[in-house]
Amino acid sequence: MGNNDGRFGFTEDGLDQKDRIQKHDLKERAAKENDQTKKLRERVQADEHTKINNYSEGYCYGCSKNDKILSTLIYMCGECIEKRGAEGLMCLVVKKTSWELCDKCEQWKFNDIWQINASFCDTCMRRIKKLHTAYREGGGRAKLAPDERKKRSIFGKDMNQILGQGITRDQTQDQRFAGR
Repeated sequence: MGNNDGRFGFTEDGLDQKDRIQKHDLKERAAKENDQTKKLRERVQADEHTKINNYSEGYCYGCSKNDKILSTLIYMCGECIEKRGAEGLMCLVVKKTSWELCDKCEQWKFNDIWQINASFCDTCMRRIKKLHTAYREGGGRAKLAPDERKKRSIFGKDMNQILGQGITRDQTQDQRFAGR
């Protein structure tokens, strides 16, 4: 019984085939992410508007000053991007095709919001945090988005029952669990 003859798939390193495949997959995924990250970092550091020095100082996309910055993903409408210019953007991630809230002008826009990767100073990050806190406290997308408000005015209080969402709790629209 003490003889490990391979019946259970274990080898000398103690891993079975499933664990070995998972470990190999994680290494491969990390290598790909590192290649993409290196390419993005090289492109960002080559541009004077997106360059970040050793002290985490650089160009703030929100207020156009050189200060301590933090890079993050936010939603911004086409008008705000046009006003700010594209020089300070690290990259455009995706264009949203529904109603979304612009983190800069704080307006709901339809089919004109981009998710962007940019750097912001502490002051701009604090303003974005206050906006998101008010958004969550106001009920999130379920209560504040224009399309959701229109549905609620058409169908009334029983909107979820009529539209078929009353069976299970949809956590994507329930913002009470979000951290503050």
